[in-house]
Amino acid sequence: MKPSLTVVVPAYNEEGNIAKCLDSLDKYFRKSDFDYEIIVVNDGSKDKTGEIVKGLSKKIKNLHLVEHFPNRGYGGSLKAGFAVAKKDLIVMAHSDNQFDFSQVKLLLALLEKNNADIVSGVRSQEGSVYRKFLRWGWNTLVRALFGYLATDIDCGFKVFKKDILQKINLSSDGAMIDTQLYAGARARGLKIVEIPVTHLPRTSGQSTGGNSKVIIKAIKELFIFWWQLKNELMVERGLAVFRWEVILIALILMIAGFTRIYKIDQYMTFLGDEGRDASIVRDMVIGQKFTLLGPGTSIGNMYLGPLYYYMMIPSLALFGLSPAGPAVAIALLGVATVGLLWWWGRQLFGRVSALLISILYSLAPTIIIYSRSSWNPNIMPFFALLCMYGIWKVWKFGYWRWLIISAISFAFVLNSHYLGLLLFPVILIFTFLAFRNFKNSKTNFHLLTSIFIFMILMSPLLFFDLRHNFMNFKNILVFFTKRQETVNLKVYKAIPNLWSIWEMIISSLVVAKNNIYSMATSILILVGLGWVIKTKTQKDYWLITLWLVTGLVGLGLYKQHIYDHYFGFLFPAIFLLLGYILSKLNKYLSFGIVLFLIIINLWSNPLRFPPNNQWKHTQSTADFITEKANSQPFNLALLSKGNYDMSYRYALSLKNAEYKTLLEQNTNQLFVICEDPDCKPVGNPLWEIAGFGWVKILDVWTMPWGVKVYKLGHYEK
Repeated sequence: MKPSLTVVVPAYNEEGNIAKCLDSLDKYFRKSDFDYEIIVVNDGSKDKTGEIVKGLSKKIKNLHLVEHFPNRGYGGSLKAGFAVAKKDLIVMAHSDNQFDFSQVKLLLALLEKNNADIVSGVRSQEGSVYRKFLRWGWNTLVRALFGYLATDIDCGFKVFKKDILQKINLSSDGAMIDTQLYAGARARGLKIVEIPVTHLPRTSGQSTGGNSKVIIKAIKELFIFWWQLKNELMVERGLAVFRWEVILIALILMIAGFTRIYKIDQYMTFLGDEGRDASIVRDMVIGQKFTLLGPGTSIGNMYLGPLYYYMMIPSLALFGLSPAGPAVAIALLGVATVGLLWWWGRQLFGRVSALLISILYSLAPTIIIYSRSSWNPNIMPFFALLCMYGIWKVWKFGYWRWLIISAISFAFVLNSHYLGLLLFPVILIFTFLAFRNFKNSKTNFHLLTSIFIFMILMSPLLFFDLRHNFMNFKNILVFFTKRQETVNLKVYKAIPNLWSIWEMIISSLVVAKNNIYSMATSILILVGLGWVIKTKTQKDYWLITLWLVTGLVGLGLYKQHIYDHYFGFLFPAIFLLLGYILSKLNKYLSFGIVLFLIIINLWSNPLRFPPNNQWKHTQSTADFITEKANSQPFNLALLSKGNYDMSYRYALSLKNAEYKTLLEQNTNQLFVICEDPDCKPVGNPLWEIAGFGWVKILDVWTMPWGVKVYKLGHYEK
């Protein structure tokens, strides 16, 4: 079957070019067997362009003229031509004779070979420096908003199937129309292929593409179109954001914010780890010392990267070095996690289920507790969710720019806890699948850029190791090679532990550690996930499932005790999978289940219980010790089973107290803070006490909350 072509030729003041253009088209078609028509759109030309075309229409077969008065612009011309096109394929060809039309056979062959929807020409990068700069700037801006569309978006020589115009809204009357065509096609999964074409110098007339007014109008239209396209796609996918939905998610975010920020300085955790982190970040804020190392791990004597510390700098500085500042930053990140969970959930399984899981996530007591204290593992849920969302965008739609977002997020996950490594198999598998399905000329660029940025973000650890004989690398190596007490690398060894870990996670996140409901809920959710598979759910489900499974297996191989914050990278995955289950149920049943879970979580909500006031008590103790030290140097020790003295040392530093470590000075007075009920400071083997020497009790006080403070002096034999 011979090709059926409509050639659309926009023309504006092209009296010096149009006759030659149409003559070359006529000669080409006379030698071919195409079923064709030529449509010239005279866009309000002020010269004789229209008259020349009318005269040639009597000589050239299948030549038709469409005229605009006044001028509508390049996009308006093309749309007028598209509107009257009668053939199956549309060829865009400019009237300025800068393309060799005989190359159309190459475009058509590529269209058929690849079963493509659009074949785009790629011009050689010749021309003035100004034109090259405009082309580079426009392509960069377009890719920032839409991702990779084509190498040469505005090339005027292209072929596409006419029926795609029914799927794409071309609203621009200006230079934006090419971008709208490509962005609309890419967003809807249409196939675009490219081929180099000859680009000849203009012999007559003047191009209007570099006109400043045209450029400004195009940039304005670009941002308007970006917003319009997003709305179009949401409507097409049944995911348009309605007013009632905006009101509900705003209410949920307010609830999330309230449960995390209300009296945060009283409820936040502030113990030794938090004091250590605040001290390190304070040194960077005041310019005393910049660190390349993050917090240490509880097992293996390893160190994390410092990105978490760098994140704390603005908030600690903004709040006048109060640790409440970073806690507020973590709380806001927790609210953002709720928002992102809703946004992704509504794209996966619909708006109602997304709202339901968002309210559950915002009210889960365990998540609230970890969302209102500044501690490195507490950033993991947000960045794990953002990382997986980016990978989904790459795999689902071929939006390779999101790989950069995922790389950045993954670096932050690893800087919060090394268990984030369990995300890597998911990242690797779905990036490979995207590479197979959506590879284009910019894929390698985005891939290499992502790897480069990831390495830059992880580089502080490398610089530290280079300066310290690879201390951290050696400890990591020991962790994985001497595995008797750390981790088992035989995957099947995880199987016996999977159920207990699964029940622990569900109990902690879904039913507020209510032992009455934890086992039943764990079983029901597992059954629900199997039922979702049986209903032939969308393939997106498998990304979330693999995310959960790799996490469970990894935790199952870990030989030490597992704490709630260890599975922070799985927090969002549990709720996304719960969303899939809710979306398959009758809406009344879904609402009933969620209402039941809300009641359970509200009953255990941390705000129902008195605050711990750890920061306030730490400050008060520091004030008290500073007063009792009488402006004289002193040493400090803490006796506690679950804490160490960095929280008190940080509070003392804010008071500019005369605190000294034993290495700095063995003073005449040692203050011992006793958080344990049974406290015997005299003769205690703790280094801060034993290193002070023989001691005697000079005084003892009991703080209103039960903590005792001993003042010890040197005992003279």
